Amino acid sequence: MIRTGIDALRSAQLDFLVSDATYRRGAEARSVKAVLGRTVFRSMNEYGAWVRTETRDFIIPAGQLDLEPHAGDEIVFDGGVYEVLAPYNEPVWRWSDPYRKAIRVHTKYTGDEA
Repeated sequence: MIRTGIDALRSAQLDFLVSDATYRRGAEARSVKAVLGRTVFRSMNEYGAWVRTETRDFIIPAGQLDLEPHAGDEIVFDGGVYEVLAPYNEPVWRWSDPYRKAIRVHTKYTGDEA
């Protein structure tokens, strides 16, 4: 039953919330459909203060990206460039659901497309 719900939710996201983006690794580029998201990371610094970092996430159906995201890759979306990375030595991507239907790629806005 949960799997059916996740399938229905992912289908609805792709029908109504998807945006076009380009995933780049060096000179190689591929078009993907992605749902926008965010993740908040928290970590305590060396002074004992909590530091909060928020990333722009791109949730991409698993079958669309035939490579594993790596730090330093880029996603171009709506004229902006987002570098694939995650703070505090966290992985740069993770599965977005328990059935591995989509991946969540963590990024940071680095500027506009030249």
